[in-house]
Amino acid sequence: MEFENKTVLITGAATGIGRATARELARLGSRIVIADLNGEKAEEAASSIRADGGEAMGMHCDVTRDDDVAALIEVVVAKYGHVDVLINNASMPPIAGKIEDIPFEAWETALQVNVLGYVRMIRAVLPAMMERGSGYLVNTASSLAILPDPPTRFQIPYTTTKGAQLGMGYGMAHALRPHGVRVSVFCPSITATSDRPGGQSLTTSGTAIPSIAEFLEGVDPRRGKPATAEFAASVLIEGLRQEKFLISSQVGYEEQIVEFAQAGLDPLALITGGSV
Repeated sequence: MEFENKTVLITGAATGIGRATARELARLGSRIVIADLNGEKAEEAASSIRADGGEAMGMHCDVTRDDDVAALIEVVVAKYGHVDVLINNASMPPIAGKIEDIPFEAWETALQVNVLGYVRMIRAVLPAMMERGSGYLVNTASSLAILPDPPTRFQIPYTTTKGAQLGMGYGMAHALRPHGVRVSVFCPSITATSDRPGGQSLTTSGTAIPSIAEFLEGVDPRRGKPATAEFAASVLIEGLRQEKFLISSQVGYEEQIVEFAQAGLDPLALITGGSV
């Protein structure tokens, strides 16, 4: 696909990979809508794009609320007519803590934001895409959904939802092919969007926060070095240009997926340097 004169809606794009993606797509000629739980930061991100000559707007949106999603789409349609590309990027912070300490609320939040939030956004834009016979849906999962490394032990609700996004993408690709709507799943690698493990802010609900060393214990060196948000965004955009289904910023992931399959998809086969 080409990006010039496309209206691209990105959730959770006030910071990190979403913001970097928004900036680059604006440079390529897209009209950008930045939706984020933090509306002030969303508008700040949009303002920085406009200052560089791009077209962008920022809005508050809580993807767990039907009324917020409806209000967002109403404004976007009034301004731009329709959404050409939806990039579901909003996500709960990944760290829930040790398995024995994970509160039920962490599961509820993960499902509401990372799964049902994506469903709400898709339901809001999909009818118009199907009617036009064109459109693009992108779900942001994680490299941990395709190569479940040891850090998943601290992120079980989060990685559960990322696997759900992959499964959702499979079904949507089949269902929407006859309607001209493309589907991609983006699996970023560990990305340095902050100074926290995994490049994300942490939430623990009273559990101990793992150190970076503890977080990365047992991770294959090929997958343990954080990428930049700009690198992840560039990989995503190139994947969309080629209309690839699975897009990952994990360098060499194709070969590593083959190794994982040959090990019977056993996540413990991914551990290096001893037991975790």
